[in-house]
Amino acid sequence: MNETVFRYTRRQRLAVWASALGMAVWAGAVSVRAAGYLADGQTGSAVSLWLVLGLIPTVLFVPLAGMPTGWTRIDGEGLRTRGMTGRRRVAWRDIESIHALSGRGRNGSITQIGVTRTDGTSFLLPIPFSSGAIAGDPDFYEKLELMRREWKKHGGPGEE
Repeated sequence: MNETVFRYTRRQRLAVWASALGMAVWAGAVSVRAAGYLADGQTGSAVSLWLVLGLIPTVLFVPLAGMPTGWTRIDGEGLRTRGMTGRRRVAWRDIESIHALSGRGRNGSITQIGVTRTDGTSFLLPIPFSSGAIAGDPDFYEKLELMRREWKKHGGPGEE
């Protein structure tokens, strides 16, 4: 099999960038307000305002900015991922199951692909996923089935 790479859909990337931009604007507005407090000599208010309301969105912006560069790759040897939580590599023979997991996210329902290894540990793939109207992936279930077919062909249950 040739390598297949799953990336965020265009709509998912736009949603992430819109969130990141919103956080950056928020942090900038709070920083301007904190600067106003400093100019008035209210050092304590400025520092606490900026630390609580300005620094938190700034810290959250960093992983969000890198999120659209994530991917999941499948090939004849197994699957590899890169996302906000790092990189993973697992061979097909080390996979016990590949399944869809539905849950609640902060913007409604989200469906992700879960992988359970033969040693009992499990993890979620960063991509593909489908979440609501804005970040929905119309091809999510086709991608899941492609992964399952490759897994079965290369070492999963039902291998010939």
